Amino acid sequence: MITAGLFRVIADEQPESLAGVLEVITGGDVISPASVRRVLDHCPRTVVRCAYGPTETTLFATQHPWTASRDVPAPVPLGLPLDGMRAHVLDESLAQVALGETGELYLAGAGLARGYVRRPELTAERFAADPFGPAGSRMYRTGDRVRRLDGGHLEFVGRTDGQVKIRGFRVERGEIESVLGEHPGVAQATVATRVDPSGETSLAAYLVAVSGSTLDLAELRRHAADALAEYMVPATFTELDRLPLTTNGKVDHRALPEPALPTAPARTGPRTPHETVLCDLFAEILGLPSVGADDSFFDLGGQSLLATRLASRMRAVLGVRLSIRDLFRNPTAAALGRHIEEGPGSRGSALDPVLRLRPTGAHPPLFCVHPGGGMAWCYAGLLRYVPKERPVYGLQADGLNGVDELAPDLDAMVEEYLGRIRDIQPEGPYHLLGWSFGGKVAHALAARLREAGERVALLAVVDAGYGRRTEAPAPRELVELAFDRLPALHEEPGDGPIPLRRIQEILEAQDSALAGLEEQTLAALLDITANNLELGSLEALDHFDGDVLFFEAVDRTGSPTGHAARWAPFVGGRFEAHELPFQHEKLMGREALAALGPVLGRRLKNL
Repeated sequence: MITAGLFRVIADEQPESLAGVLEVITGGDVISPASVRRVLDHCPRTVVRCAYGPTETTLFATQHPWTASRDVPAPVPLGLPLDGMRAHVLDESLAQVALGETGELYLAGAGLARGYVRRPELTAERFAADPFGPAGSRMYRTGDRVRRLDGGHLEFVGRTDGQVKIRGFRVERGEIESVLGEHPGVAQATVATRVDPSGETSLAAYLVAVSGSTLDLAELRRHAADALAEYMVPATFTELDRLPLTTNGKVDHRALPEPALPTAPARTGPRTPHETVLCDLFAEILGLPSVGADDSFFDLGGQSLLATRLASRMRAVLGVRLSIRDLFRNPTAAALGRHIEEGPGSRGSALDPVLRLRPTGAHPPLFCVHPGGGMAWCYAGLLRYVPKERPVYGLQADGLNGVDELAPDLDAMVEEYLGRIRDIQPEGPYHLLGWSFGGKVAHALAARLREAGERVALLAVVDAGYGRRTEAPAPRELVELAFDRLPALHEEPGDGPIPLRRIQEILEAQDSALAGLEEQTLAALLDITANNLELGSLEALDHFDGDVLFFEAVDRTGSPTGHAARWAPFVGGRFEAHELPFQHEKLMGREALAALGPVLGRRLKNL
């Protein structure tokens, strides 16, 4: 006779040591199916008899012998009652439950004790008259929850005192342990409850790998998500060399370590608008300063309740409906972003002429015009501040695919963009925003819409300059302008153009949102930037007779850029200027948006 805990250790470390034993009996705790199979594989002539029974039944009450590893199911059943013993699976009213349903196990028969010496209250609590046996017989309430399988075998589900409530649902830890134990790489599994940083009760899984292997915890999480209700999937998965045991061979839950929750800053930056938004949402829900595109939501402490909140925020911010199971299967911003783009109702490529940052909402949308580089990805960070009932679209430059022709002049660009806007919103009121070169285009769009008799409810201009550029940019300056003045590009040695492959390497090393773009797209960005610099060299702006919300940056000395004063004469309505203590190229960064975003959000909310 070997306890289940010691049996697991022997099976894991020296299963061949049982080769000379004709029969091994194990029990006293949940029996690992992997351990039984391992012993049978190494000792084909040995019978492994799995037994069950509390002390009150005089050692054992049920058992089943196993002789071939291929026959051992997961979880390992408790077996059939011994001769002279009876097993009843009852509900709370002591009625028999149907085959396959879960109830509490009561044992009766010749091996049952009569009660506890000099403890009548406890005897009355645990022992009761057996309504299914001979007159005067008793049955014992085990506190174990089981279900009866075909053939009469009993399957352990969990303890009545092992039930916990997760988000209002009653959860059997034993049922989760059984599912985890079914994974071929798991030798031992146990589940405990923990209080996570949000103050919610969550489940923590602790696992021991089959000897000679290492667990893929992400794959194991997917295995659990496929087999369990989402609220039953543990929030954390921790691999241990072995589970701590009590002196009688049971798992010592008090000795389990706290799950390790990574708190390191983001390692891999977002590479697409979707990833940018999702990283922000991950950080918001988890209460972390930042999250990388390849960081798992669940490894960082996310659990089913937080996943529900995340799904709700994604629905509000991105306009997508994802299930909790989608999150379990795609736990990183990178994977989730791909799932969104490739799934049903995909919003297309991040290089499309219209970037659908949030395509749903009952209010008129906000249209954001790209800056000089031609991409509207930078506006993804605004979504947390724009009221959730308002859709958000980014207008991107022609030519991002490396095939379409660039806009020949600003009038042609404005006409093209007006067509895109009207395809989405045929009539006003319109809401426009543009940063840098995009501010000039947004201003021209607003003037053109007013000429057509449309109402422009909002024109927001973010530090757009005004004035003619007297000369074309040098190759190195063009690279810096195209890629948001990334410091590493400025520090690259030499004065000539930087090879596209080298630009790729720098973007990847700096975790830029543009990392991962193909050389063809990088080349297109350089051409678009050069073209937009030329188009933006305006002699005079169109006159717009509405109100303007203007955000002004500071220069490298900390003084205002002065763009607001030069812009005001071209505005016929109210000109509201806000000075931000950030340089021009940083205005779409997290810190600057924390100052700009609430102002924009309040304005939109009041429209």
